[in-house]
Amino acid sequence: MSRYPQKGDLESDNSPSWLDGVVFVTGNRQKLIEARRLCGFDLASVEVELPEIQSLDILKVLSYKADEATRHVTGPFIVEETGLELDAMNGFPGALVKWMLDSIGVEAIARIVESLGNDRATARCGLLLRDGDRLVIAEGSTSGRLVLPARGENGFGWDPVFIPDGETRTYAELRPSDKDRLSHRGRAWRQLSRELTSAQSDTAS
Repeated sequence: MSRYPQKGDLESDNSPSWLDGVVFVTGNRQKLIEARRLCGFDLASVEVELPEIQSLDILKVLSYKADEATRHVTGPFIVEETGLELDAMNGFPGALVKWMLDSIGVEAIARIVESLGNDRATARCGLLLRDGDRLVIAEGSTSGRLVLPARGENGFGWDPVFIPDGETRTYAELRPSDKDRLSHRGRAWRQLSRELTSAQSDTAS
């Protein structure tokens, strides 16, 4: 069973060796908090609200954000994109969920799927590490359902209405450690760790 990273899992001295010199480029303070918690140390960051193209494809949005991030940083960096795919709407809004949240709010999104008779949803997270010409992409997803009313005080975004499969609590009701274990973001960061530590092992051998 996969478990969320503990501080001792990934650290070499003060930080995981696969993150040496890497900064996380994001304008979202909550994403930074979760990333630091998942990595187990004070991940360096550059606070920039990167522009996004209007696309349902998380990988296309990630690629665009990475190009934009090169305007602000010169060394290796990580960018993130998330999306919420609603079964009742054939995967919409996906990566466009940010605009729905801003325009109608999280409970309105849950009401839409309730009215359509299908509350199933998939939360997705994509991470892209860029180091010169080298690109490493990691993805994580969590299936679940949307509920009303919104519940819980933790988290952000759609956390108060999203219950991951196998749980009775929304993301916002879960302890941070439990959310990290189950969440799309936690799975993406663990996948990135595996990709980079494997690459380091191959280079060392």
